[in-house]
Amino acid sequence: MGITIKDIAKECGVSVATVSMALSDKPSRVSENTKKKVREIAKKHNYRPNNAAVSLANKKSRLIGIVFNDLRNTHISSLFMAINGVLEKNGYSLVCHIIEDGQTIDTDIIRDIAADNIGALIWSKSMEINDMEKPDFLKNAMRNLSIPVITMEKYGFDCPGVDILFDYEKGGYMATRHLIECGHRRIGCVAGKQSFHVTLQRLNGYKKALEESGISYDPDLVYFGDYTMESGYEAFSYILGQKVTAIFSMNDEMAFGIYRAARLYGVSIPEDISIIGFDNVPFADVMQVPLTTIGVPVIEMGKKLGEKVVELIDNKEKLKEREEILYTPRLLVRGSTKSIPPVTVI
Repeated sequence: MGITIKDIAKECGVSVATVSMALSDKPSRVSENTKKKVREIAKKHNYRPNNAAVSLANKKSRLIGIVFNDLRNTHISSLFMAINGVLEKNGYSLVCHIIEDGQTIDTDIIRDIAADNIGALIWSKSMEINDMEKPDFLKNAMRNLSIPVITMEKYGFDCPGVDILFDYEKGGYMATRHLIECGHRRIGCVAGKQSFHVTLQRLNGYKKALEESGISYDPDLVYFGDYTMESGYEAFSYILGQKVTAIFSMNDEMAFGIYRAARLYGVSIPEDISIIGFDNVPFADVMQVPLTTIGVPVIEMGKKLGEKVVELIDNKEKLKEREEILYTPRLLVRGSTKSIPPVTVI
């Protein structure tokens, strides 16, 4: 059994509360000599503070709940690491919950999350269509938690917190617009899960760019995958059969699957077909044919989210209305897209 805060207090000849304050980075009445002694003994015994115990002593939780659909996606794992880096530096720990796609969100799930004695909740679960159909349940559930709630989509919560958003529709528009400006008129779209709100936002951007250029939207040119590399691989034969000259992939991981399939089919990128992705994940720019993509500042967003969590907890008594922070996309042109000559009508 490891050493406890009581053991350190006994060895130092001070109270448990003094040890707790000495190990905290917050200003306190504990002298520097006592702090030094306590920390030396804690280091000698390789003591790690118990977050629950620290929470009780300070009357402030050092635990932050975070909810995802899935952590396997490179974009999501990068976001998680950015958030965790900021929170860890400020003495907080993340308690992660996975709510799988399509899983019903009920009172029991929200209650289980709150049972961790969390000081704030990061609701980073992708919004699904059924979430939009029952907004009052989620809104009331979050309000009843009585803690700040931070989201990355516009759920419409009215409890204290921050919505850190990205303009996915504009990103879909910019991606499609780039392909149109390269001369492409028959543009395939490898989409994500049809039940995700972010998929519909990207698709709306795709449709808007086509409409502005006088190109009719053709649902046959859209293949719904699931944002995984495998679904991009599976989509390629279908999209290729639609005789497209370019593909908008709604994330980079599906684009990597398209690359793999194109190689097996003997299709050259960008000579035979142009590809544009979305996210700008690591390795997108170091492939044999660097991927043109829509940049999402996921690290910056994750750090900002972590900073806002700390700010909200430290100023809980001054909590105001929800804040909204919107990040915008950036087009990163690389080698996977190419201009084609206009079609001559005889």
